[in-house]
Amino acid sequence: MVKWKRNLVVLSFVQLATMIGFSGYHPFVAYYMQDLGIPSATEAAKWMALFNSGAAISMMIASPIWGMLGDRHGRKIMLVRAISAGCVFTFLMGMATNPTQLVILRIIQGLFSGTVVAAITLVATGTPDEHLGRSLGIMQTAQFVGQSIGPLLGGATADALGYRNVFFVSAALMLGSVLATIVLVREPPRTQIEPEPVVAERKSFRERLAAVANRNTLLLVIALAGNSFAIAVLSPILSLYIKQIIGGEVPNLATIAGTIMSIAAFSSSMSAVVLGRLGDRIGQKRILVGCVIGVALIHIPQAFATHPNQLMVLRAIQGLFMGGIMPTANALLARATSTEHRGAVFGMSHSAQAGGRAVGPMLGAGVSALWGMSSAFLVTSAIFGAIATLVATLVRVPERPANPEPVPASE
Repeated sequence: MVKWKRNLVVLSFVQLATMIGFSGYHPFVAYYMQDLGIPSATEAAKWMALFNSGAAISMMIASPIWGMLGDRHGRKIMLVRAISAGCVFTFLMGMATNPTQLVILRIIQGLFSGTVVAAITLVATGTPDEHLGRSLGIMQTAQFVGQSIGPLLGGATADALGYRNVFFVSAALMLGSVLATIVLVREPPRTQIEPEPVVAERKSFRERLAAVANRNTLLLVIALAGNSFAIAVLSPILSLYIKQIIGGEVPNLATIAGTIMSIAAFSSSMSAVVLGRLGDRIGQKRILVGCVIGVALIHIPQAFATHPNQLMVLRAIQGLFMGGIMPTANALLARATSTEHRGAVFGMSHSAQAGGRAVGPMLGAGVSALWGMSSAFLVTSAIFGAIATLVATLVRVPERPANPEPVPASE
């Protein structure tokens, strides 16, 4: 099998297992915190904002550093580092005895992990440009499938065995991903970056940024950050909103929450490859704008849901549109960036997305405290509308790949 295709297959399964591990405990973290001593839903939402924002801030700080180190020393070792960190700190979160420990462990996990950007960078730098949309769509599908299976398994395991055991099961899945990456993934040769003359050290930050990023790159990074920001607005309140709709505690609350939270990822997994391939044919920008508009519109009726089944159907439709956003945006970003700088640019993109995920939960918790949980869905809709306007009016599609490189048949 061609090397880039073999890596794509292996990394897809690695991404799948890792995402099952990460997403397995998310549906019930708010309930876990309440078991650890948080008295009310309002307080739980605030702690959830700290849990999500803290990790995102640390990831925002660390991601550009990991991206540059990946360009210099290899992307495979960055992926091993990221999954290993996720494994260790997920296990430790299962041993937490109070919410403060849980939040601190999550922040440290964010500082050293970042599995998605590491895996995507490996694929983006080893895949021929004409197959980028489809390949990144496959990676996105693996991520979405993992995010759809994880909450289901995590919720059912939590109801059957307790919240703590889910963290230990998740850590075991990540350990398997680490071993598979070490044994099976073969990193393609990296383009050597010529050392700069000493005088280049006097370049300003703006000049250094211009060397790796152009107008399109920066606009797409902003759009991806906005996407993460919008999604994160709901992160501290979604499980609590589900509990509110249900009407309080029920024996299988974690399973219900896991099912609703996984349905969007499941439908996204069905659409990601199709929309990624369609983007290769008719243009990634068209698919990206259409999908973002669809996500913006579908969030409005979610604010008025009165039954869990209504919310489940709406989020399933949302997922069909969500499936097209990341593969098309990442393909456009890869095409706008020369191959030797893609690690740095994807690291910068991941940092910006982490920044969005840091601010989003705080906005969601604040808005829900002022105007109720339903208002957070309307805010999310408005943010996606702004992203669609940005991409439609300002992003320019390059006529050809930024740095096309033929891939030998033997690879």
